[in-house]
Amino acid sequence: MCGIKKLIHIKKMVCMGVLLGQIGLVGCAGTQATESQQVQVQKEESVSGQESAVGVDENVGQDQSKLSADNTDIDNTDIDNPHIDDVREMSEEAEAAEPETEEPEVVEEAAEDREPVHGIYLSAYVAGSSELMESTLTHLDESAINAVVIDIKNDEGRVTWETGTQIVEEVGSAERLIRDMPGLIETLHAHDIYVIGRFVTFREMYLKDVKPEWMVQNTNGSVYTDKKGFCWIDPANEEAWAYIEEIVEACTQVGFDEIQFDYVRYGTGIKDEMIGLDGTGRQAAITTFATHMEEFFKELHKPYSLDVFGTIINSEIDRKIVGQDYAALAEHTDYLSPMVYPSHYYDGSFGIAYPDEKPYETVKNAMLESNRVLEERQQENGEGEARRARIRPWIQGFTASYLKHYIKYGGEQIREQIRAVYEAGHEEWLIWNPSCKYPWEELTEDKLPQFDEMQEELLQEQAAQESTEQE
Repeated sequence: MCGIKKLIHIKKMVCMGVLLGQIGLVGCAGTQATESQQVQVQKEESVSGQESAVGVDENVGQDQSKLSADNTDIDNTDIDNPHIDDVREMSEEAEAAEPETEEPEVVEEAAEDREPVHGIYLSAYVAGSSELMESTLTHLDESAINAVVIDIKNDEGRVTWETGTQIVEEVGSAERLIRDMPGLIETLHAHDIYVIGRFVTFREMYLKDVKPEWMVQNTNGSVYTDKKGFCWIDPANEEAWAYIEEIVEACTQVGFDEIQFDYVRYGTGIKDEMIGLDGTGRQAAITTFATHMEEFFKELHKPYSLDVFGTIINSEIDRKIVGQDYAALAEHTDYLSPMVYPSHYYDGSFGIAYPDEKPYETVKNAMLESNRVLEERQQENGEGEARRARIRPWIQGFTASYLKHYIKYGGEQIREQIRAVYEAGHEEWLIWNPSCKYPWEELTEDKLPQFDEMQEELLQEQAAQESTEQE
């Protein structure tokens, strides 16, 4: 891709602000998994990272991210997966379901004058290392990757650079992992890279001791703590909203093109009776937060995105556990990023014995389910009420060797997932690897699938099939 062309599109994206991503994709259903199977799909607490996308474990230890970004071996055998345990907790409560299936229809509505995001995750440790960033920039220049997602508030609850803002200073949450954030962003922009700031929203390790009144409380008045020792900010606490907004505003002022909220949910171990709030109430709290942030980002003239568990797409049980309503959240954000890592799906999901061994089939089914759910919501809303968010999934860039049945993930497996995303009618994607090691030689334009070419092929196949049926 031409560098000049990239830069022009990036500038347009910044100017367009919240207008980005207002066009959704219309699709139909693929094969659905049981609710217990779907629970295994996501990344928010996965090796895949967001909630370090929701699935196995969203925040694979940051210390692991210190590994050289120049290493193309993406096996993450020894990396802890924060989301995996959450997914397992959810699956214990999930019940099997037998939803009907429909033939998929691929329909794409491209946003005007914008370049689709094809990005990777970079931890604050990598982004803050001049040596690692030098090699990363060289790889970015030679690849088809045009975006990076960088920690601005990490999995430990620390703000990764000195914002100089009031509340951050008062609570002392800053940890200067990135010494010159404005300079880093300026350098990335000079290389035609779209910069997204990853914000671990509600899961907390630091603030639990500094602002316990902001945390989710047990019914006895104590602070709720999960089995890993993390606490969770109460999504309805407006003082915490002000803290989040202060950090976000500082980030937009230094040049971030977009802010991405990860861990926008409740902990998976929370039971209704623990905090006196049921699943419906948790969904309402998360949706209210997203609605508030929607208005906040409109004032900033910047787009924002939400990372969500993939399993919430069509599992009511999972939606209530974590408080994420997929269709509702899609109406209050610019981009919605379901974590559809194959390793995070339960054995048997979508009729696939071992999803990690079938990256194309697993991601394709997950994305078709997304199409179906959002199309149904659009139909419920009626004509003229098109959903707003564009879908930009997190895909797997790590090897889940902690599974009994797994395969090594490299360039081929990444390409298969991208192909699945494209065939489902979506043009954007992000690759998650908590150690930030990517097979760069496999991420070039000539080796990755091309969306336009694939859409043309799909149209030709559809026309041929219709012709055959008429005969």
